[in-house]
Amino acid sequence: MQQTQTTRAFLRRLRPWVGKAIHARWVTRRSFYQSEIDALLLAVAGPSRRLTPDLRLRVEGFLGRLHREWFPPTWRQDPTYDDVVADLRWWMDVAERWNEPAPKRPRRRLRRGTLAEQPEKLCRMLGLAPDCTAAEFAIAWRAFLKRNHPDLNPDQTREERQWFATAMALRRR
Repeated sequence: MQQTQTTRAFLRRLRPWVGKAIHARWVTRRSFYQSEIDALLLAVAGPSRRLTPDLRLRVEGFLGRLHREWFPPTWRQDPTYDDVVADLRWWMDVAERWNEPAPKRPRRRLRRGTLAEQPEKLCRMLGLAPDCTAAEFAIAWRAFLKRNHPDLNPDQTREERQWFATAMALRRR
């Protein structure tokens, strides 16, 4: 990180997460990291475009120490400074996405009640979907009976009576 502006932006982005980071196996207290990041932000607040060698070494040491605390030893073997910065940026990208609202899933039409579990042919005869509920089926079945029952419709043709008999044979009780 040669430029002060880049260092300042990175430390400002890192600062709130250092305040929230808690881990049982941390050797150094979180307050040390908070006070150190505040001191580093004050040091890079000047208008200078380049970091002094002492300040650069201090930033690298701080980030290296924070990386050792933050990531498990099996994460990387002997990471370079660029690896440390890349890992911390990756972690901040992940952590910042935690605050974003979850993407909305498309709503499925939820059916209330149990399925009718009637033959598909009978459902088609009644004008229903094959996955209709028992309540929807009962309403359509009663309407069908009122319209097509031979006792209520004595002037039916032979085909209409045959159609009614087929529906009665398909009905599962």
